[in-house]
Amino acid sequence: MTDLACLEARIRRLEDIEAIRVLRNAYHACLNDGRYDETAALFTDDAKVVLGYLATYEGHAAIDKGFRGMGERDRFFIKQFIHSHDVTVDGDTGTGVSYLDARYGRYGLSYMVAGRYDDIYERRDGKWLFKSMIADLYYTVPLGVGWMGDERHYLRPKA
Repeated sequence: MTDLACLEARIRRLEDIEAIRVLRNAYHACLNDGRYDETAALFTDDAKVVLGYLATYEGHAAIDKGFRGMGERDRFFIKQFIHSHDVTVDGDTGTGVSYLDARYGRYGLSYMVAGRYDDIYERRDGKWLFKSMIADLYYTVPLGVGWMGDERHYLRPKA
């Protein structure tokens, strides 16, 4: 490979990584700004989303319905902050890991949430999209209890 071809490949890789980071940020902007109806457009038609024990959506229609449903919840609040987003690209596919710090609220109760996202990305028609988004929730605890309490997932439905 010539020096120019090597340089072009490196630039393409860096542009792809940046485009994927923009995709990840767009997802959180949709949630944080209450634009739930725009979220599904960030996923492939056959994507899978697993939000810890809270929800699993498979396919574009289920993803759209699931995220739109967030906006229909009564007295619902969510703000997510992402960091340490590492991305690897190989042609038209990529993987990513990022860490989540979030605030969630419903019916006047405030929760602290932390976790990790493991993603698979695909470039389709020149655009990077989520193929898979898996959230591993480390804790989901009421603000007053804190994350060092005996229970680590207060939001998990009880059997």
